[in-house]
Amino acid sequence: MSIAYLDPKQPLDIAPLADRNVERITEHCLDVNAKGAYIVKGRGGGAWWMIWMILFVIVGGTLLWLYAGIRGDYGLLSSQSLQQLSELIIFLYAPSILFFSISLYVWPVRVWRNHIPIRFNRATRKVYFHWKGTTYIEDWDTLRAYFKMQVGVSGVGAPIRDPQINIEFHDAQGHAFTVFVVGTERLGLSDEEQAATFWEYIRRYMEEGPQSVPAPDLDVWNPAEKSELLKLHWPFPILRSTSWWWWPLDLLLWFPLRVVWFLITYPTEVLYYHLAKRMAVSPFPEEMEVPCRNETA
Repeated sequence: MSIAYLDPKQPLDIAPLADRNVERITEHCLDVNAKGAYIVKGRGGGAWWMIWMILFVIVGGTLLWLYAGIRGDYGLLSSQSLQQLSELIIFLYAPSILFFSISLYVWPVRVWRNHIPIRFNRATRKVYFHWKGTTYIEDWDTLRAYFKMQVGVSGVGAPIRDPQINIEFHDAQGHAFTVFVVGTERLGLSDEEQAATFWEYIRRYMEEGPQSVPAPDLDVWNPAEKSELLKLHWPFPILRSTSWWWWPLDLLLWFPLRVVWFLITYPTEVLYYHLAKRMAVSPFPEEMEVPCRNETA
């Protein structure tokens, strides 16, 4: 089956849209994250939920350990049962913490530190991709790109469908390899349209400039100041509704949900803040950075 390549000069009949797949946009340069960084640096997918898997194991294992100790102290468990329960806790508890801790570092942190976005440069009419010390460059006017629906299974077993834009680069021997970026995440758009609307964003930026595309929301890459984090996610006061007939719903439903959401989001925002402020990331190589160096973001 032949591949239907996209024509960089041919507009698609769809409005251009972007979200956390864009990291930076200036007059001449558009930085687009490949899938790994889109998930990790954009705070999406399972990478950040690993934090809660680790905490669940720690808290659950600790409670189970205390329960076993209390039951043993009061003679409610036989010594054999207590030993078996303790061995089960040790078997599940320590390896799980070690596994998820290593996973949290090996993939998300490594991707964050080393990933350099794909750069689309209007001034040079080039597309740049840097990987393992080598920069690959393609001409925009002859770029070979196509849509692909990546079907897979998430870490919890749920089916996933990623609308991708596959971009072909060539190594020094002329062999083609593919780098892919993920389409937008917008309700009301089909999978194909999510890929198409982001391609149109890239295409229109390269052909017409940043004034022809909507400004992406770049706040996802800029964490709130440390003093603002708690205030942004604080679930109190309990009653926020101004209408008395909404108070029962607010009290019984919305407030508990806000508390749960606070317990989930606040620690991850604090972690993200410290990672974003302190982590040393790989700089752009000279051949990618020089044409964009004196621009105002």
